[in-house]
Amino acid sequence: MVNPRISFLGAFAFLMAFPAMSKTAEPTPSAPAEIVASAPQGTHLLAFKASGDQVDADAVAVFETPPDKDGVTYRDLIIFGKKDGKFAPEVSSDKIIACSKCSQFHDDPFMVEGLDVKHGHIHIDQEDGGEKPTTTIIDLTRQSGEWHVKSASRHIVVMGRYEERTVVLPLPKSGLAKDMDAEWAIPVYLNTLIVNQKTGKSWILTGDESQEAVWKHMVGRCDKQDCKILVQQQDGCISLVRDESSRPFSGASSDNKEKKQAVSQAMDACNAAGGKACKEVDTQCRRGI
Repeated sequence: MVNPRISFLGAFAFLMAFPAMSKTAEPTPSAPAEIVASAPQGTHLLAFKASGDQVDADAVAVFETPPDKDGVTYRDLIIFGKKDGKFAPEVSSDKIIACSKCSQFHDDPFMVEGLDVKHGHIHIDQEDGGEKPTTTIIDLTRQSGEWHVKSASRHIVVMGRYEERTVVLPLPKSGLAKDMDAEWAIPVYLNTLIVNQKTGKSWILTGDESQEAVWKHMVGRCDKQDCKILVQQQDGCISLVRDESSRPFSGASSDNKEKKQAVSQAMDACNAAGGKACKEVDTQCRRGI
């Protein structure tokens, strides 16, 4: 099978095997006043579900931070139990619900529909985009008055359609939900434009996790002595422009929807260097892998 991480210039830009799931802004969920008042400082209510109208009902609320400088929001999960007619917090964790870019496509794995609350049982599904989404499944149960992690696993589908495998997430030694770490992190994927300074041949490599991985992919094609990295970034667009003498010029945009910005930057670089007949050769945009 052809390595999906590497594409040569002149090939059709592979934006993504399948687009990441689109998510529209959800209205603020309705919840009892005591739930809203339990929001950790600097967060707002993202989701709320309860097991029903039982006098000892269980409930779950997910609270979200504002976006940081990289546009990432983080979440707190709080489990409530009803006592004397009102919900009281029982468990709080900032390591169970994923951040807004904690997935292979850097889209949002959290969906309200993936949160199911029954009396004494909480089921959490979080999945990212692709034909076959990678899914994290966590089951919590109440035992002897405390919330325990019954099971936690992640079904991984590489790039949403390739290799599949299921891994069991390590459970906390205590077995308690408050100590569970779902091991969420924002994956790093480098997108790189490389040019052979002797032959002029160019490559766009995508999805590498480090500089070392980039050069490993270039073994047999070009080494560091002859090749030069023109652009390297994570999410966004990379553009290559050449003038009539085939000199390469690059441009980039950190927004994967701003293709024109990357092309314009590369064209400006070409013109500024006195290039004639500057022409776009290839532009590729990616989010995640």
